[in-house]
Amino acid sequence: MPSWFFSLQFRLVVGFAVILALATSAVSVYIGYMAHREVGQFQSEFDLARSSRVNTTLAQFYEATEGWSGVQALIKRAGFLSDREIVVVNESGEVVGDSRVGQTSSPTCPHHFQLTPIVVGGSEVGSVMVTATERGPRYQGRFRGPPGGFPPPAVPEQFEEPQLVRFAEVINRSLVLAGLAACATGILLVSLVSRRVLGSVGNLTVAARALGSGDLSQRVDVKGHDEMAELGRTFNTMAGGLEDAERQRRNMVADIAHELRTPLSNIQGYTEALTDGLLKPDSATLDTIHQQVLYLSHLIEDLRLLAETEARDFRLNLELDSVDDVVRRAAEAFRPRAEAKRATLVIEIQDGLPPVTLDRIRIEQVIGNLVENAIRHTPSGGSVTVSAETPASILTQEGRRSESADFVTVTIADTGEGIPADVLPFVFDRFHRVDPSRDRETGGAGLGLTIARQLVEAHGGFIRAESTEGSGSRFVFDLPVEPRASSD
Repeated sequence: MPSWFFSLQFRLVVGFAVILALATSAVSVYIGYMAHREVGQFQSEFDLARSSRVNTTLAQFYEATEGWSGVQALIKRAGFLSDREIVVVNESGEVVGDSRVGQTSSPTCPHHFQLTPIVVGGSEVGSVMVTATERGPRYQGRFRGPPGGFPPPAVPEQFEEPQLVRFAEVINRSLVLAGLAACATGILLVSLVSRRVLGSVGNLTVAARALGSGDLSQRVDVKGHDEMAELGRTFNTMAGGLEDAERQRRNMVADIAHELRTPLSNIQGYTEALTDGLLKPDSATLDTIHQQVLYLSHLIEDLRLLAETEARDFRLNLELDSVDDVVRRAAEAFRPRAEAKRATLVIEIQDGLPPVTLDRIRIEQVIGNLVENAIRHTPSGGSVTVSAETPASILTQEGRRSESADFVTVTIADTGEGIPADVLPFVFDRFHRVDPSRDRETGGAGLGLTIARQLVEAHGGFIRAESTEGSGSRFVFDLPVEPRASSD
């Protein structure tokens, strides 16, 4: 069991935490910067508006009193109410009012702040300075300065409004706390979700390990419709396929052993009898041994051909060829065998069959297997019919058959005992024979139909069996037609 610190869940949690921390930090820095900037802009606009109101009030006072007499009381009251330090100088640059001192105190003016002119009737009658309380050094005594006042130094931080500063700090602190809470909540959620998801992965791991150890009955419990559920269903399908393949392999090994045991036992028995002198090496005995050897050779060749057709790299030598010639030639090769069993072999080829792209040797093998099987199951006096046609073809107005059919159908029909309905779906399986006694007079190794199906499907065709018990059987396969360019 791997350490939790090296598990996928731990890496998911750490990765999510890092991403969330980086995202939260970036958001906090950006929002904090924007908050400070907006606070500064708000403070600047607020101070400008406050100074403008003080300037207007002083202009009205000067106009009403026609001088600065008594302005100290107004400045004192205005400074207390606004929590600002206000200094007023006359047109000569003398301080006439300072909110920071009493009536008898010596008025002062900070020398590093800009003075705003006070204009009455189009004439400048003085200047005023408004700043935060308890800030900056004091300029003691009288002074005179230029009409435009004094330029401010680059120290705006010392005039920040305390309430606004606290507001920005609260925003930053709230962002940090919210980020920490989001990180904790996110880590908890991703831990729970990843535990649920990786739990399914763990189940798959256990099942796959057992599957790799040979327990092909392993399956996983599938719930839901997400990707993990789809993976579980795929695993179950794969496990089922492996189990079926293993069952088929064991059955095939058992079938091959059964098929090999009987002829080898016969050969062994005959050779031991010949060695012990119990049998004479006459032509009948040698012919029996020869037949058993031929059966073994045929079985081995069928197994080789079956393995070749089921291989992924199996290739056909495809050429555009005449179905008429291929079917007739493959069927005629079995006429002597049909005559020896006193069965009639009938070949019916439809006129004007279109050419088909096929591997001649492989299709002749298919027809040969089917015709041989039909003759074997046809009693004396019966018949085997081999036909080829294009069911989708039609006659043109000129009486010629159209070659626009999609496929050519080849049928091998016999008048034998037929195939039981419960056996019919399995006739193309490996080593399956209708006769359960496996008598070699009534059936071969059970590979011919399997090979025929593999070869037909390799051509892109389809093979099927039709039968009525007691009335014979029909094996039909379709081959796709190679389309030909229309002529003018």
